[in-house]
Amino acid sequence: MKSLTAALVVLFALSLEPSEVTGTCRNYCDRYDTGEGTIPCTAKLTRQGMNYKSCGFLWRSRCEKGSYMYYSKGYKCCRQTCKVNGGWDSWSSWSVSSHCSRTCGKGYQTLVRSRSCRRPSPKNGGRDCSGQSTERSTHNSCFIRPCKVDGRWSTWNSWSYAGSCSVSCGKGMRTQTRTRTCNNPSPSYGGKPCSGGNTKSRDVTCIRSPCSRDGMWSSWSKWVKDGKCSVTCGEGIRKHARTRSCNNPVPKNGGKDCMGSRKEITLKQCTEKVCPLEDPLQCKQKTCSMYGNCKCAFGFYGDGFTCKGSRGKKFLLLFMETISDLQSEVTSNRSTEIHVAALDPSNIKLQSSSENLRSLPFSGGKSVSTGASTLKIPISFRTTDFKTEKKAILLESTNPVSVFSLNHDGYSSDSTLILPVERLGTKYIVGSTDPYSSRDKAHKSQVAVAALQDNTVVTIKLKMKSNTSLYYRNKRYFSGDKMTVNLNMFGSFQLSHQTDLTGTLVDANRPVAVFAGNRCNKLQRFGYCSHLIEQLPPITDLDSKFIVPPSLETSGTRVRIVSPRKTRVLFYLNSGKREKVMQPGMSHDAEFHGDHSVYIEADGPIMVLSFAVRMGRGGQGDPYMSIVPGLNQYLSQYYILVPTGYTKNFLSVILKAEAKSKLLIDGKPISGKSIISERKVTAWREGHVVLVLQVSPGGHRLETTDGSRFGLMVHGQSDGDNYGYAANIVKLS
Repeated sequence: MKSLTAALVVLFALSLEPSEVTGTCRNYCDRYDTGEGTIPCTAKLTRQGMNYKSCGFLWRSRCEKGSYMYYSKGYKCCRQTCKVNGGWDSWSSWSVSSHCSRTCGKGYQTLVRSRSCRRPSPKNGGRDCSGQSTERSTHNSCFIRPCKVDGRWSTWNSWSYAGSCSVSCGKGMRTQTRTRTCNNPSPSYGGKPCSGGNTKSRDVTCIRSPCSRDGMWSSWSKWVKDGKCSVTCGEGIRKHARTRSCNNPVPKNGGKDCMGSRKEITLKQCTEKVCPLEDPLQCKQKTCSMYGNCKCAFGFYGDGFTCKGSRGKKFLLLFMETISDLQSEVTSNRSTEIHVAALDPSNIKLQSSSENLRSLPFSGGKSVSTGASTLKIPISFRTTDFKTEKKAILLESTNPVSVFSLNHDGYSSDSTLILPVERLGTKYIVGSTDPYSSRDKAHKSQVAVAALQDNTVVTIKLKMKSNTSLYYRNKRYFSGDKMTVNLNMFGSFQLSHQTDLTGTLVDANRPVAVFAGNRCNKLQRFGYCSHLIEQLPPITDLDSKFIVPPSLETSGTRVRIVSPRKTRVLFYLNSGKREKVMQPGMSHDAEFHGDHSVYIEADGPIMVLSFAVRMGRGGQGDPYMSIVPGLNQYLSQYYILVPTGYTKNFLSVILKAEAKSKLLIDGKPISGKSIISERKVTAWREGHVVLVLQVSPGGHRLETTDGSRFGLMVHGQSDGDNYGYAANIVKLS
C-alpha cells in the first residue's frame, strides 16, 4: 500500500513538468498565429521497474514480486507560449440596420458592416486590434411607396365663347368661358383633387342683324252694330262687330303678321217696333229653328233661324270595347250607361237594329222628368274589333236634352258628351294615346264608327308607327293605307292597334259618329290603367283658340294637340311661349304638374285633348280623356249632368274676368266655398279666369246674366277612378 502511494506521488510530480514534445525541438514562438512554441529543457526522469520471482511447478514460472522506482536526468523538448497581437479579418458586406427615413417617397437609411479581430485573435496577453469593429453609412437612398400628391391648378386659359348668341337678331348676350386644369401637378397616389371649379363664365354683349318683329293686335274696339235687325218688328237678332289692328306693334323686318281675324262678329238681340197682330214674328222669309220659335231655346246659340249647341232631340250612341279579362270581383261591377239631362219633362225612346232591339231597354219609350236620368244598357252592345256589327243606338227625345255616356268596369271608366245627329259630319281626325305596353292588348288604341243611314261608305286612312301593320279581312295594312268599310243604318265598326292611332283620318259619304280612345291605358308608370273615350267633333267644328283648365285632384295634365292640316301653333304656359309648326296628322304633347294656366292659338283648326295624369308615385287619380272646347265653342247657357257614384265632382269654367260676377249656377251666384281653384289667364290681351267648382251629383244649370259665353268641362273622381267630358264641342261661330 505504501509503495502504491509513492507511485501516485511520482506521477503527480511528473504532470507538473513541461510537457514533452516529440520530434525535433526548436527554440521558437509562432507569435502571429497560435502563440505556441517549443524550447529545449532538462528534467528529472522517473522510471519504474518490476521485481520477479520463480513460482509454480518446480519453480519453472516467473511471477511478479513488486515494483521499484529509479530516477535520472535527461534532455527534453518542452512547450512554451508567447504573446499574439490581434489582427482584423475582412469587412463584411453592407447590410441595412435602420428603417427608411421617410414613409413614402425617396429617403435615406443606415447601412452597417463589421469585421472581427480574429485573424489572429489576441492571445497570451497580446494587443487587441486597433480601430472600430463596425462601420456605418447614412447615404444610401430608399423608396417604400409613392407619396400622395395633392392636385394644384394650372393658370387660367384665355376667355373663349361657349354657345351662340342668346338671340338670333338684335342685341343679346353670349357666354364666355375660360378653364384651368388640375395638372400642376395632377393629383396622384390618392392625393386630394384641386378645390374649386375648373370653369369660369361671364356674359358679354353680342350684336346680331336687326330683328324681324312679329305683329301684335291692338285692343278690340267697342262692339258696334253691323247691319240691320233680322226683323222689322218685334224681337230679332242683329250682328254686332268689333275690330282690331295689327299695329301693336306692326310687323317689321319680315316679321309675321298677326294670327287670327281682324274682325269679330257676335249676334245680339234687337227689338223693333211692336209687330201688327196679324204677323207677330215676321218669320215668313225663313224657317225658324227646331230649337226655338225664331229665338234660340236655352243652351243654344244663334239667330233664331240657326241654333247650335250640344243639346238636341236625336243622338247616335256607340259604346267601345273595354277590358275583357277582368278579375272576378270586378265583373259584377260593369255597366254601360246613357245619362240624360232634361230641362223639361220628356219622353225618351231608344232604337237599334232589329237583331238587337229585343235586348235594348226603353225601345217602347221612357218618361223622364226635369233633372238627371240614367238609362242602363246591356254590355253586349259594346263593339268588337274588326267586325261589322249593328250596335249603334239612336236616342230620341220629345224635348231638347243633353246626353253623355259612361262605360264603367270596376275601377276603370270614362265618359263622353254625345253630339246631336245634326252636328255629325263626314270628315274626322282621330285623337288617342300611345298604349303604355304594346304587348298588353288592354292598352290598345281604338277607333269606332257608327252610321245613321244605309249605304254609308267609310274610308279610314291609317296612321300608325312606320314599322307596324294590322290585318283586316286577310289583308295587311300599313300606316298611310286606306281601309274601306260599308255600313247600313245602326251599323258599327271598331278597329284597334297596339300603337297610337292618333292622326288617323275618317272620311264617309254620309254623316257618321266617330269615337276614339283606348281600352284601358296608363299614361305614366304610376297608377293604374283606365278606359279612355271621347266622341270626336267633325273637322268642320274644330276651333283655333283654347284655354286649358287644370285636372285638379290629380297630380298633372297632359295636353295633346292634333292637326288635320299644316298649322302653326303658339303655346303659352305661365307666361312662357312655345311655337310649333305641325304637319297634317301630326300630334304634339306637353305635360304640366298641378295648377297651371295654358292657352293655345293656331292659324288653322286643331283638336286639343286633355288627359288627367298621375305624375308620381304619391300622386292621385287614374287617367281620363276630355276634348277641350275652343273659344268659338263657348255657350252662354248649359244644362249638364253630374253622375252619381263618385266621391268628388267638379266643373271647370273658363270665362272673361269681368263676367265672373254674372255667372249663375242653378239660378244663384257662385259661392266662394264652392271655388276649389281660381286661376287668372291673360290671353289675346284680355283677362280670363279659370274656375274649378265642386258640385253635387245631378243636373245643373249654368248661365251668365249678360249673355257672356264661357267654356265648361265636367270631371270627377272616386278611389282609383276618374271621368271627364266637355259640355259642348260644337263650333258656334
